[in-house]
Amino acid sequence: MLEKIFGMKKNNKKVLIVEDDSLLSRVLSEGFLAEKFKVMVIANGLEVANKVKSFLPDIILLDLIIPGIDGFAVLKGLKEDEKTKNIPVAVISNLGDVGDVKSVKALEADKYFIKANTEMGEIIKYVKDKLKVYPVK
Repeated sequence: MLEKIFGMKKNNKKVLIVEDDSLLSRVLSEGFLAEKFKVMVIANGLEVANKVKSFLPDIILLDLIIPGIDGFAVLKGLKEDEKTKNIPVAVISNLGDVGDVKSVKALEADKYFIKANTEMGEIIKYVKDKLKVYPVK
């Protein structure tokens, strides 16, 4: 199974990272762990629905191009489910086409990061601010 759950200290916030690029998911995980978040990584869209309900993340970082079910379908499912519709979702993708961004916004994603144009620190700052985890650097 391609999931990992990592430690928790002072911060009780949970981040679910849905990303099939193992290097990127590791870098993101390490960044959030350094900020004392609890982190779960999933590499397949088919696993998201069940893992969200058991892990109960405070925010989801979602790639759009993932095995199983693509990120668009995952986002749609999350926003249609009463139990998960209020969990903030930040999309992290290399799809930078205006149509893709509009589709994601129409599906009620909270934020859209283009991987090639975004530093990890920007994503961590966004999550800390969104979840009111201070201090935000």
